[in-house]
Amino acid sequence: MGIKIYKLIGLYICIQFFSYTGFSQDTVEEIFQRGIKLEKEKEYIGALWELNKAMGMVKRNYNHPLREKIEEAIRVTKGKMVVARYAARRRGPQNLGDDLQPVENEPADFIIKQVFGTALARKVWDERDKLEVDEYFGIGRTITILPQGGIELEENQNQSFSLRCVEAASFGLPAENQILLHSGSYCIHTLHGSTSLNISSTFVDLEIKSDDPFAFMIGVTTNGGMKVIGLLGKISLAMNGKKEQVLPGQLVFCLPEEFSRKMDVELHTLMITSKLLNSFKQPVFFHKKLGQQALLQGLRTQNRYRTTVGDVRGNKNFEVNVFPED
Repeated sequence: MGIKIYKLIGLYICIQFFSYTGFSQDTVEEIFQRGIKLEKEKEYIGALWELNKAMGMVKRNYNHPLREKIEEAIRVTKGKMVVARYAARRRGPQNLGDDLQPVENEPADFIIKQVFGTALARKVWDERDKLEVDEYFGIGRTITILPQGGIELEENQNQSFSLRCVEAASFGLPAENQILLHSGSYCIHTLHGSTSLNISSTFVDLEIKSDDPFAFMIGVTTNGGMKVIGLLGKISLAMNGKKEQVLPGQLVFCLPEEFSRKMDVELHTLMITSKLLNSFKQPVFFHKKLGQQALLQGLRTQNRYRTTVGDVRGNKNFEVNVFPED
């Protein structure tokens, strides 16, 4: 269609990033480095997932320069995981010190509202290998979701926010109203006004706040930044002394140094295709309001383009594909 990227501002975008987790265009090197990073952080389950994915990409290429490094990293990670589990079983109250604490002492900071597949809890307290509905866990945990899995949790004390994610995601909850995203995509909402959340990825520290209840999707990009889609409410974003405002149906990349220009996302298509919205038995609490926003957006929009926005690879550029008309 000959449309240049910089002409796509304001077009309605059929977004696939939040419909299918992961980045289909990731290189072997990028996936390998994610696995190494998780292994260093002692997130062995997530590390093995990434490393095995990288191995699957080179298994038929015996001359690939990273093949031996990937194989070695898999062996090392499996060994460290076995040692960690053995140490956890051997650990007793007299040997706790700076080690993991017993689960019996874990506070009820978060409650699990929905879960399917396998969700793991690590750090601070003893490992939990299968989280269940109506169970609680405390601030300080790192949560890992395996493929074909998903979790929806809620802050338990003040119900300050709810979070859901699906498939091969890993995130930490280091402090009150703080979220550390290692990988994956998420849907977050709050029922309260004047709420502020601090969300970090590898290279971005983002403050998200609003005077009214709000909802948004957020995901980690290959370059260590994030991308945000507003679903409900007027959301203010702040990082590195710079600010941006996101309305329902708007997308913005949070790059390591600055915000990208904003683009528009077709909410109706997002509601139909997004696994974050459709993989759980119970819909998101704001499903009806989101439908109303999608209807209003459709009435306002006359020209639509069948496009997708992918990942960001450097500090500036992101992928946009425009499909031909049928």
